[in-house]
Amino acid sequence: MNNALTEYKEYSYIFFSVGTFNYAFNARYVLAITQLTELEYPESMPDYIAGLFEYNNSIIKIIDLRHILKIEPENYSINSKIIILKAKNETFGVIIDEIKDIRRINSISFNPPPYDREKSYLEAIYTDGSYSATIVNIENIEAKINSKENEDIKSNKSASLFLPSDLNSKEILHRRKLHYLKKAKQGTYEIIKSKDAYITFLLDKDTCCVKITHIAGFYKLINMKITKIPCTPDFIVGVVSIKGRYITVIDLLKYTENKNTNITKDTNIIVLEYEDYEIGILADSIGETIDIDETILNQKQENSSCLTEHVINDSMHLFLDIKKFFGEEKLYIS
Repeated sequence: MNNALTEYKEYSYIFFSVGTFNYAFNARYVLAITQLTELEYPESMPDYIAGLFEYNNSIIKIIDLRHILKIEPENYSINSKIIILKAKNETFGVIIDEIKDIRRINSISFNPPPYDREKSYLEAIYTDGSYSATIVNIENIEAKINSKENEDIKSNKSASLFLPSDLNSKEILHRRKLHYLKKAKQGTYEIIKSKDAYITFLLDKDTCCVKITHIAGFYKLINMKITKIPCTPDFIVGVVSIKGRYITVIDLLKYTENKNTNITKDTNIIVLEYEDYEIGILADSIGETIDIDETILNQKQENSSCLTEHVINDSMHLFLDIKKFFGEEKLYIS
């Protein structure tokens, strides 16, 4: 074995967009993903700080990546997100436009940037076919936040000016903030921790949801080679090799409702991970990212299925109980 290959490691990365650019954070830094909310701006602050936010009984800075990365500023929307990160010593948030994906990536697939990355906020470039994204150096951003150097403060360039400012948006942001504060006063302050990002996907005619932190990747079925395994239950589609990992693929519709998934060009394999295990499931198509208050999902239900029903925004959603799903021994091929 080539010893050099043992130096490479595989991690989960959260991919997101800021304007027209794609970036990614190593998921080990990510504490939470939440909706954009009303921020405090008590005094003049460096241009790259959009405001302050109370998280887990501490006041943290919310950063505008565009100011740091020298991207032309544009107004954020009410649908923007805040990703809360914990670097070596500092907890802070960054505003992003949209969560794109979560993937497990081996660092061997990274390309170094064509400049000195020791002091750069960008540490690598990831490409996969026509898709590319830049890996953000969280620790160098933390160093900038903690820098003792004087920052130029220009009131006409402050990141706070690019937050939603129309009356309707300001009311929505304020209500979100009051909701967080209400939870804090109850002594739990679990709203940010429990309100997390979920990916929706279609299964037959049902909208299903799975927590984004359990997703190791999406793959088009038509691009994958599945090996059939004899003498296995009919809900086991087969085994697929993804970057050297052999993963069992399950027809979740067959498993839960005894109905075969209708295979089309849009059919995806969603690779799920829990503890040290990975399983792929078939999905008719991948939907959007939604934020869910997990206190809703914690309501007890008498249900032996790994899919539980909950009403979200006046429509029925099926949520995949990862722990229950991965606990079924019959899913695994020996």
